[in-house]
Amino acid sequence: MTSPARIADDAARSAWRLAAYVALALGAAWGAWQLAFLCDDAYIHFRYASNLYEGRGIVWNDAPFAPVEGAGFLWVIVLAAIWGLTGVAPPDAANPFSLGCGLAQFALLAFAADRLRDRDGRRLPAVVGLAALLAVAGNRTVLQWWSGGLDTPLANVFGVWWALHAFRAAGAPTARWLAVWSLAAALGALTRPDGLPAVAATAAVGGWCWLCGRLALRAVLAGLSPLLLVVALTVWRQIYYGDWLPNTYYAKVVSSWPDAGWRYLGCFALENGAWLWPLVALPWLAAALRRGPAPALRALLAHAPATAAVGVVGFNAAYYCFKVGGDHFEYRVLSQLATLGTLAVVAMAARLGRGLALPLATAGALLLAGGAGWFHLACTSASRAEGIAAVTPRAPAIVRPLTRWFDRQQIWLFLRFIGLRCNHHAARLQSIAPRFPARVRHPDAATSLPIRAESAVGLPGWMLPDVALIDVYGLNDWVVARTPVRPHADVDPAVVAKAVRDSDHDGDGWLAKEELRDALAIVFGMRPDELYGMFLLRLFWSIYRDDGSERVTLAEAAQIGGTISFARRMAHARMPPPGYVEAFEPNVDVGPDGAVLVQPRATPMTAARIRAIEAEWRDKVRTGQLPR
Repeated sequence: MTSPARIADDAARSAWRLAAYVALALGAAWGAWQLAFLCDDAYIHFRYASNLYEGRGIVWNDAPFAPVEGAGFLWVIVLAAIWGLTGVAPPDAANPFSLGCGLAQFALLAFAADRLRDRDGRRLPAVVGLAALLAVAGNRTVLQWWSGGLDTPLANVFGVWWALHAFRAAGAPTARWLAVWSLAAALGALTRPDGLPAVAATAAVGGWCWLCGRLALRAVLAGLSPLLLVVALTVWRQIYYGDWLPNTYYAKVVSSWPDAGWRYLGCFALENGAWLWPLVALPWLAAALRRGPAPALRALLAHAPATAAVGVVGFNAAYYCFKVGGDHFEYRVLSQLATLGTLAVVAMAARLGRGLALPLATAGALLLAGGAGWFHLACTSASRAEGIAAVTPRAPAIVRPLTRWFDRQQIWLFLRFIGLRCNHHAARLQSIAPRFPARVRHPDAATSLPIRAESAVGLPGWMLPDVALIDVYGLNDWVVARTPVRPHADVDPAVVAKAVRDSDHDGDGWLAKEELRDALAIVFGMRPDELYGMFLLRLFWSIYRDDGSERVTLAEAAQIGGTISFARRMAHARMPPPGYVEAFEPNVDVGPDGAVLVQPRATPMTAARIRAIEAEWRDKVRTGQLPR
């Protein structure tokens, strides 16, 4: 019988542990709020939510335009529901709700961290879980994506929930456990298509449990029933939009781009301390294989849900990095990996040794290594308009060979619109905002059908809710999203080499800043005086001359020129086919003071004309007859 003193002691320890978790959660929330931002793309979701809230449906442009899906389904539902229930519009509701999603992720992680065990299966003291959570809460990428206005925080809640729940299938899984797992997978897939691999893995594990006799067929079918939500959404998507996948998939995925993906992943690893993960994971794997491959295979099959979860998280990261080439936003698609990977590495360290030393040291090392992300933020926070600056001049001399590599990869990615920093996106939104100072309604839009073509469509889409917007990059346009990418030759190395040689005016084998300016002007096709004031020249110079010297070698200058690319840019590769935008006769202008001017057309635009134009161009896409 437990003594009253023991009960009181246990209660006191539980209270202190809970207080520590709450304090850590509040600290993480404060840090995330300091990083909070909104981006132009968030307003794409806000426009969809606005149309749903006003009864137009989940559409980008109201009828007579055909529906197009360019925003996360469940995120749009949530934003519209908050608006309807509280009266708080999406721009004001998105970040507070996203912060709540971040805290929900933290609660899930705390629940898992509190149950970490060593290699003998004994539950570890709470200090290990707290250390793991501190490493997560100290990770800039994790906190950065507790905001933004996009569907990422909501998707990460379900992704983290699904992955962690997979490890709770100890012994024989039950129908109830499978139903919870299926619900997490289904909600993730309703938020973002990234959740579809989890749905497939959940269904596969459920089938495996039935084949192995671990669950009866009726229990499996009951447990997998939440996946019917995904089936229903897929069928509805096909009926409503005419597609099996969101329009953004067709707009963004062009062809495999591993050359970009390994740079994106390498920079992520450096900033988030993920380069430490293999130092723990490989010994853990070696220990697991020590008894031979057959027992290891049996262990994987015995823990099929956990195996599936690891596979799905790895698959999604690899797909985005090496198929898509990364992402337009900094580490957005790897933010879930940063969260789960940090906890997983501490858990593996706990399994490798007895006692607290190894897991605590691992958590501390991860926290320290993740400081690289905060160091990068400190170096670039003043460069809001570009979101990029050289970190090497401020780095200790001992790490400068590594930071030079990092700086050069960053500018390579930046010029291809990959991994653009959140302060860049925030500054970009601020630069657009003065052109659209107020949300303007057009009561006669249903009859006059005002139309405008835009590239950065988010904020204009929200501020002009009654104007049909043609998205020239295709995220919200069916035709542009399926228009073949026009071939653009990248910068020819021979052209770069010749420009470098021709700019070496004194023939000394070096280029001073003015000579580098002339060489870059040739490569960019600009006049030297146009380029001289550009931040790119300053940026190139700071990255390649971080030691303070006043010249670069011809070889370094050729490297700089080779970094420039006109061939491919993330999420900006698709362009309208000739004549497509013109067919809609755009007639809305926005003056420098934000005044919206609707020009009358010689021939009024009608609903029948719009439907005919869309039908004509969609038929050209399907038959391969687009003009080039």
